[in-house]
Amino acid sequence: MLHSFVKTVAALAIGSASTVLAHSWVDSTKYDPVNQVSLGYARGYPGRSNPDINTEYTYLFSGSPASKPMCNPKQQANMNYSPLFPMATVQPGETIYTSWEQNGHLNNTNPTKVDILYYPDPNKQFADVSERNTAMVAGTMDFATDLTCYSPKNPSSVCFGSWTVPKDLKPGNVYHFVWFWYFNQNSAGEWYSTCFDLNVQESSHVVEVKPMAELVAMANPDLSYALGMTDSIKKELDKVTNLGEGTQPEGSSYSSESPAESSESPVEIAESPAETVESPTTPSDVAEQPTSSAPAPTPAKCRPRPQ
Repeated sequence: MLHSFVKTVAALAIGSASTVLAHSWVDSTKYDPVNQVSLGYARGYPGRSNPDINTEYTYLFSGSPASKPMCNPKQQANMNYSPLFPMATVQPGETIYTSWEQNGHLNNTNPTKVDILYYPDPNKQFADVSERNTAMVAGTMDFATDLTCYSPKNPSSVCFGSWTVPKDLKPGNVYHFVWFWYFNQNSAGEWYSTCFDLNVQESSHVVEVKPMAELVAMANPDLSYALGMTDSIKKELDKVTNLGEGTQPEGSSYSSESPAESSESPVEIAESPAETVESPTTPSDVAEQPTSSAPAPTPAKCRPRPQ
């Protein structure tokens, strides 16, 4: 599927993983678990070839703070995407998968939870962590169980979950979302967030939807998709479907591909061995990504987060 050199480098890097601690973040906001590729990334995602991804991208809320910026001020203050790590395009009502790494936190008895938070207003951005209690919830997923991770006994296993893009979102707009993990193994409280955006259009490249048990039975991916989007995947994204009121069809099968434009030669895919470090609080100035316009569907009722 993916370039053989990238696969080899990825396998070597994963095999050299060391200690694993409580941190995690989103590697792919729109993940294709059948073909094991990424169709979109989060804000400011540095890629697994960056050896400092753990300290730069982990964003911790320690001690259940009443107030703190919802998004990592250094990495995610703006819609800072690139050709190598682009924003995902979706459509209302589409089922998508989002992926992260287990980091040794498998729990089948009382799994920790991940919420996908959002606002139905494209002009509204998350500002403070207190908004987790007032925002809408697009989906709730188990963080790491036998049914969400490819290799449950491997602390570096890729894990993922599915959720549905709210049907009340209007095509032609970009909406802000937050992946919010309630780790809470610290009695004082411990949470993590990754902020991302979705370009909502009337049609999009859809992925095949299968039962989670069938998907996790596939081989554990090598995380080469965390090095950036390749040219052949970009071409696949041009194959779009308007779901309308129908069911989600089968997705594409990706052929061999060359590395993406503007990508550097990968040297190593970083794991998560370093201790969690909170990010500085000085935001970077990055221009926002423009969006296109399209007719809006009839809004549906939003589901608030359970209190």
